[in-house]
Amino acid sequence: MFVCPRSFDARFRFDETGFCSNLKHWIDTLKLGGLLVCGRQGEFFSVLNFLSVDNMSTAACLIGTAIFALCASGHGWAQADYPSAPITLMVPFPPGGVTDVVGRELARSLSKSLNQTVVVENRAGASGNIGTRYLARTKPDGYNLGVLSISGMTIGPHVTKNLGFNPATDFTPITNLVTTPGAIVANASAPYNSLQEFIAQARQAPGRISYASVGNGSSPHLTAEMLSQLANIKLVHVPYKGAAPALQDLLANHIGLSFESSLVTTVSHAASGKLKVLAMTGPTRSPLLPNVPTVAESGYPGFNAQSWFGFFGPAGLPPKIVETLNKAATNALRDRELIERLEKLGANPAPGTPAAFAEFLATEDKRWSGVAKSLNLQLD
Repeated sequence: MFVCPRSFDARFRFDETGFCSNLKHWIDTLKLGGLLVCGRQGEFFSVLNFLSVDNMSTAACLIGTAIFALCASGHGWAQADYPSAPITLMVPFPPGGVTDVVGRELARSLSKSLNQTVVVENRAGASGNIGTRYLARTKPDGYNLGVLSISGMTIGPHVTKNLGFNPATDFTPITNLVTTPGAIVANASAPYNSLQEFIAQARQAPGRISYASVGNGSSPHLTAEMLSQLANIKLVHVPYKGAAPALQDLLANHIGLSFESSLVTTVSHAASGKLKVLAMTGPTRSPLLPNVPTVAESGYPGFNAQSWFGFFGPAGLPPKIVETLNKAATNALRDRELIERLEKLGANPAPGTPAAFAEFLATEDKRWSGVAKSLNLQLD
């Protein structure tokens, strides 16, 4: 006779000895298929198929045993012990970039606070979509997590035909990590020294000023188009295959203007006089360039275009694991030393609750969808 704790589930009826008296009802319910029992770390496996069970007392014993396994040895205990194995933190870009640096700082902090190894795995390609797609297909057990970005989560859905994942349904938001305000940068010989002067010249010569970005459908590309619509100007987009070649042409005066999504290289070249920073595209000035005004300050109130990197798991991540990870990540991003290291990269820590992050994602999706639709841009 199988005995199950009274506290297991109100849907099961127990007599005074703790025996489940309505097992026959559950056996009848489950006759149409196999029973799924949750194993360690959320892995599901089939243990019974009642189609072939004729002896009801035997079936009662079997289902009772299965219920006990579910109650005592699986899902609940796996979460309580979390993390009991190394965690993989996926970064969908190559080593060395800002996303990778943020991911490695996060991994280091999580390892310390969770007392468990956190390994960074780079899965680069297709503007981050390959790694993002990979994370969407992993098991929601808390052992496969990722640092995802604006490109795949809030811009990609509106400019790419076949992403292979749905940002709204295939992921569990844990917390935003950092925002990285971009900048509008001109080469040293450009005939304008402020955003107002640049826009005035663009209006006088529509379609004659070119700007560089890191590629079609990138956040710098859409930022430039957003500004063009607000300022009623027409620019010529020159997409490059990455930030490095675009910067080289800008420094060599082969192109006059660039919309940047990171300040890592901009600051040093601006300090040496090789580049002129016309405006910041984020909502506030950057501590790295405190004398450079924002686009909003320069005559376009409310303008806000900045990149961000967030902490995600696959869809279905248990709430208790989300809570554990959110607490660890937000505590890490309040550490003064880590904040200073990130700010040197032009990254501003922006942790919050999972609910706040989900709301942020919805706002970002709305912001970029409007710009993307106006371009009628569809990438393969």
